[in-house]
Amino acid sequence: MHIVVLETALFPDRETVEAALTSLTQGPTGHHLSRWDLRHGTLSAGQWDTVLDAVLAGDLVVTV
Repeated sequence: MHIVVLETALFPDRETVEAALTSLTQGPTGHHLSRWDLRHGTLSAGQWDTVLDAVLAGDLVVTV
């Protein structure tokens, strides 16, 4: 499974979500994570296009 992680600093219990994501990437399943740091708002238009492509292609999108 491809999991897209959008780092926004909006979720108050980030540590719990990070622990869950870590457990998903370990072991025989080995789900793939791609992370995008959206906290600073400094992405160019092309980078936003790449983020949107990742979101559309991902199986699961998580905001932390």
